[in-house]
Amino acid sequence: MNITEYTYYLVRQIPAGRVSTYGAVAKALGNRGYARAVGKYMNKNPNADTMPCFKIVKSDGSLGGFGLGIEDKIRRLNEDGIKVEDGKIVDFKKVFFDDFKTDYLLKKS
Repeated sequence: MNITEYTYYLVRQIPAGRVSTYGAVAKALGNRGYARAVGKYMNKNPNADTMPCFKIVKSDGSLGGFGLGIEDKIRRLNEDGIKVEDGKIVDFKKVFFDDFKTDYLLKKS
């Protein structure tokens, strides 16, 4: 599995009603410095309906970007049971997920 596929594998682990961050996914990859790369992988996601990149937000709970537009990201988050107010996730600490099952791919390189 290449780094992009592994990133998507991690993001698909985020349960309904939860979000994670670019940094948390990068940490699960094995290198927190890959947070920007995670953002690029999310932006290049070929199918937002099967790969829930909308669940990845910034470390302060603000939304970050979304290839289909921020309104669509908010809609998807709301449909997943996640509330957004003033561009931030409500109760961010309660809905934050970082319990990834991982082999830390980048540490093996």
